[in-house]
Amino acid sequence: MKHPALKIFSMLFGVFYIAAFYFDLALFRYYPEARQFHWMRTDGIGVVILWYGWIVTAALASAAVAVAVPRPVAERLSPRWVWIVTTLVVIVTLLYERRYFV
Repeated sequence: MKHPALKIFSMLFGVFYIAAFYFDLALFRYYPEARQFHWMRTDGIGVVILWYGWIVTAALASAAVAVAVPRPVAERLSPRWVWIVTTLVVIVTLLYERRYFV
């Protein structure tokens, strides 16, 4: 594989996204009514969208780990693990969000 760090990034992005969502670790918050981004919670300016912050948090954390893992270790990682971890992330997400499907 030309870029083995992409396997690490792809595998961990979902894991970090779930963690960011569950523990409310949004790097920033977006208030669409005020058209403003804020680092911290800001009351009184409307509804907040945390999704953008969760995506950036997961992307930065995944990229940091993908860069930190030595290339030989990333090359030895089987592509099956990417699918296994991704499938587990989907299952965990569906179990957590099942209240919306029942």
